Amino acid sequence: MKKILRLYSGLILLSLLLCCNSSTPDSVKSAKEVNAKRIDTEAPPGDSMAVPLSKDDADFLVNAASDRILGKQLGQMAVDRSDNQKVKDLGAMIVKDLGESEEKLKELAAKKNVILPTDVSNKEQKRREDLMKKKGIEFDRSYVDITVNDYNKDIRDYGRAAKFATDPEVKSFAAGSLALLYTHLDSARNLQKVMKKKIDINTALPK
Repeated sequence: MKKILRLYSGLILLSLLLCCNSSTPDSVKSAKEVNAKRIDTEAPPGDSMAVPLSKDDADFLVNAASDRILGKQLGQMAVDRSDNQKVKDLGAMIVKDLGESEEKLKELAAKKNVILPTDVSNKEQKRREDLMKKKGIEFDRSYVDITVNDYNKDIRDYGRAAKFATDPEVKSFAAGSLALLYTHLDSARNLQKVMKKKIDINTALPK
């Protein structure tokens, strides 16, 4: 019950921060601020063997949630806006897989009393808006390039968390997520290579 109350109070604080910060509040920044305040003020666990959640671990979960939100948003954009079936298929796969893995992240965050963002950061919103302005092959190439770059970064971040996270469950979540990240990255890279060779991307991908 105490954990539920703490989580509820955190959600209220996050809402207040989002309302009061500015006309364009940064959901990721606000979530990190709420979590940092809680970690600073919360009493240590009664079990002396328990590993307290660090700010780095909490930030990792926040970033992971933001990544999933952005990945699903851009993936759905690819499904809705691209005229190329392979680009649509990549977007649909990412939307489906991230939606399924998101539930595990939410369960872990609730268990660790971590507030997750409700949207991506202001910086990522700008990238999303820039992609929305593009059409045709320019949109397709930009979407695939963004996907490759983002997954390269994600794999580095998850790899670090899998090695250095102080919480065993956060570490396990990071390590267990890497296979899916590599699958998405490989699919995007294959499509990117075909595009750069200026081959009709409706043809079969090279093996």
